[in-house]
Amino acid sequence: MYISKDNYIIQEIRNQTKSEFIPTKSVITRWFNIFNEEIFDDKINPFHEIEIKRKQGCHAEHIPLEDDKGKIYATLSMNERFNDKNEFLFTLAHEMVHQWQWMYLTRSDHGETFWKWKSRLAKFEIPLGVSI
Repeated sequence: MYISKDNYIIQEIRNQTKSEFIPTKSVITRWFNIFNEEIFDDKINPFHEIEIKRKQGCHAEHIPLEDDKGKIYATLSMNERFNDKNEFLFTLAHEMVHQWQWMYLTRSDHGETFWKWKSRLAKFEIPLGVSI
């Protein structure tokens, strides 16, 4: 799969300045939709809830949930600030991989199904790692 270097995601990542980035729910939703369309082929359901709060020891958390009828959904908990926009974008992509895992495999971990996304994300110049 070839991704043009004119791709919106690649251009956004390359044109970043090193300044603090403070996400909002609307910005998270916007970038979720862009990544979902471009990277995940619109196969990821939106998060049931998005919360923004100070995180200790991590940038974000994918919180997988299941109701008493077996319906699965998840909450995305994002840090209230990032060193720059790229750190935010890389973190969101990481959490979207966990959302894909949860939707299709009912698991959320850093195992083989997590790492299978590494080359796909690299095509958009997004590194995938356990920590950003």
